[in-house]
Amino acid sequence: MMMTLLVLKSKIKNFYEKNYRIASGVVKFFLMFVSLLLISKQLDYNEFLGQFWVLGVSSVICGLTPGIVSVCVLFLYICGEISGVSMFLAFTICVILIAYFLLFGRVDWKQCYLLFAIPVLSALHIGYVVPMVAALFVSPVMLPTLVMGILLWYMIQGIGSYATAFIDVTDFDTFASLQYLFDYLMQNKMLLVTILAFGFTFLCIYIIRRGNYKHGSQIAILVGTIVMMAVEMFSNILWDLGLDLALLTLQVLISMVLAYVIQFFRITLDYHGTRKLQFEDDEYYYYVTAVPKFKVAGVDKTVTRIVQGEGEEPFDLKEELAKALEEEETSSN
Repeated sequence: MMMTLLVLKSKIKNFYEKNYRIASGVVKFFLMFVSLLLISKQLDYNEFLGQFWVLGVSSVICGLTPGIVSVCVLFLYICGEISGVSMFLAFTICVILIAYFLLFGRVDWKQCYLLFAIPVLSALHIGYVVPMVAALFVSPVMLPTLVMGILLWYMIQGIGSYATAFIDVTDFDTFASLQYLFDYLMQNKMLLVTILAFGFTFLCIYIIRRGNYKHGSQIAILVGTIVMMAVEMFSNILWDLGLDLALLTLQVLISMVLAYVIQFFRITLDYHGTRKLQFEDDEYYYYVTAVPKFKVAGVDKTVTRIVQGEGEEPFDLKEELAKALEEEETSSN
């Protein structure tokens, strides 16, 4: 079974590399179409943005352009849908998101994917997968992004509640809409519970997978799932939230399975940490510590060349290192 999965992973990797431009465009188109469709269903307040041809054209543009365009389209769609309820709310959330991007997003704009993934996947009831997967591949510096994504999701819910409660009120563009949203967030205990659950899950998975453990990533996902469930259930007892524990368990388990699948089919390796490798030949044991280049100053780097003697078979250290890394990745999967 494992060999079959490894062969499948290799075939998918080779196909994606050979057809990178077409495959990446198709994947971005599909993901953006689903994301925009979910946003328009959650915030169905702008008839123009909810039309399928608008969703299709926007997704095609995102599929043919760099990733930063997709982030901008998601941003504009959310603000455009909210403007159908209240222009003042749309302007306020627009300012909040721009301020966040200027403070954190400018460091790495790709973290914006993580921010928008929470409201999109939460609409499918599998938002729990976001902290599990994020902890496998990014550092705790992304925790503010998780918090902002959760806030955005609950803002969307609060705006929906406001639109339902004041559906017959014609004057939306007042401070009353902002006051309602603020009260909704402050009184919503699930907002705090979600932040705690996502934060603790992220930290547990990150600490375990960074440790020198065999099958550390797999163990980390399992432990993170248990932590997620424990925080949610304990909060449900403490604050009497009235959660449907059967549905919650199902959602968390589905998220755990998705996290395992993503972790297995992860194509690239993590080159940010120091790697310790061991291998051998007929005569020697080799112990190698591989340190990322950005951590080594130019004056500290020393290269020693060993001259091959006559009659000795050539030894390719680079090839042996590549084999050791491949074996390590296979064993971890």
